[in-house]
Amino acid sequence: MQLELSAWRKARGKSQEEMAKLCDVHVNTWRRWEENPGEMRFDKALLVVECLNIGFDNILLPSNTTETSN
Repeated sequence: MQLELSAWRKARGKSQEEMAKLCDVHVNTWRRWEENPGEMRFDKALLVVECLNIGFDNILLPSNTTETSN
């Protein structure tokens, strides 16, 4: 299932503040990640997927991608 990072966080019952603390970042950094998860460093992405119990493809790939044919 493809969800936005914020939706995964909410589904797990975590606040932005809790996730920031778990990932050892400022809450503003967490908020930026929810807007653009591609900004996450790999080591932080490992923490996020572990804390939320999800796969990398759930946070690093856009949920509304479209394929174009040439």
